[in-house]
Amino acid sequence: MPKVYVKTYGCQMNERDSEQVARMFSEGGYTVTSNEHEADAVLINTCSVRDQAEQKALGKMGTMMHAGRDRKHVVYGFMGCMAQSRGEELFKTVPNLDVVVGTQKYHRVFEYVDTILKRRLEARMDDPQYSLRGTSVCDTAEEEGSQNTIRDHIPKAREASSFVSIMQGCNMRCSFCIVPDTRGKERGRPIADIVNEVRNLAANGAKEVTLLGQIVNLYGRTEFPKVDGKSPFVQLLEAVHEVEGIERIRFTSPHPIGYRDDLVAAFTYLPKLCSHIHFPMQSGSDRILKVMRRPYKNEKFIEICEKMKAARPGIAITTDIIVGFPGETEEDFQATVD
Repeated sequence: MPKVYVKTYGCQMNERDSEQVARMFSEGGYTVTSNEHEADAVLINTCSVRDQAEQKALGKMGTMMHAGRDRKHVVYGFMGCMAQSRGEELFKTVPNLDVVVGTQKYHRVFEYVDTILKRRLEARMDDPQYSLRGTSVCDTAEEEGSQNTIRDHIPKAREASSFVSIMQGCNMRCSFCIVPDTRGKERGRPIADIVNEVRNLAANGAKEVTLLGQIVNLYGRTEFPKVDGKSPFVQLLEAVHEVEGIERIRFTSPHPIGYRDDLVAAFTYLPKLCSHIHFPMQSGSDRILKVMRRPYKNEKFIEICEKMKAARPGIAITTDIIVGFPGETEEDFQATVD
């Protein structure tokens, strides 16, 4: 039975995508191993937002290729945001790389890797001198309906907490972020589809789910209608809240513009929503926020925080802050500190 090793760098969505890929290999007859040295297929799913993650991934791949140089049948591949942004370039950067698969093609990874591995193993049986290299796949094309492939996660037995991807892509175009180029435009899964996945997770022992999206609280805004003045995201929260066995609901990452009154109000009547939100501010300077292309001002951010505290007394609010943004002055920095 062949073995596959999957290494992940980056956000929770990458972790969730890697789980999906590992499941496909398991269903295809592979053993998912934590030992890279015994694997017949080695995959790295990595972020492209942070340069450090890219460098770690490239270094890790080089190390694994060197260690496995005598196991010439092994298939090596990158998937995820770096694969999406760099594409064919990675074959030049990493000699003997076999597979590069973008963010809308995770459901194709097994097919590509399994085909290459079987060809190599068959070729070795027929002729030990046969060249095992020269067959590679790069697939970073957009695929309509790809958001509907991020589902059917089968958790480990009694896994208490699970990630659930509810959407792909982002339309915001913040000046510091590459995500719209690597993940594409916003596309949401149907609420019924998501709820069915949550039910399956609960049946397998999950008590907590974290709903994932690039801007999770803008879920469905261009695809699904409001109902009784409630956004699709609030409708989804209400539906997940009704799933028996689920005790805690989290979501990440939101955007300030998605914190409308209906979402704030949800924290007053949905007790399963955890008393914590991660709420990226990025900067306390209105000037820097404008340069970042963040469509809100610091005053609005603080106003939302106050509304959330009123809706759920004792709520914990965490944030992201970028310090040293190009053009930031001491005054801008001090505005963030204040």
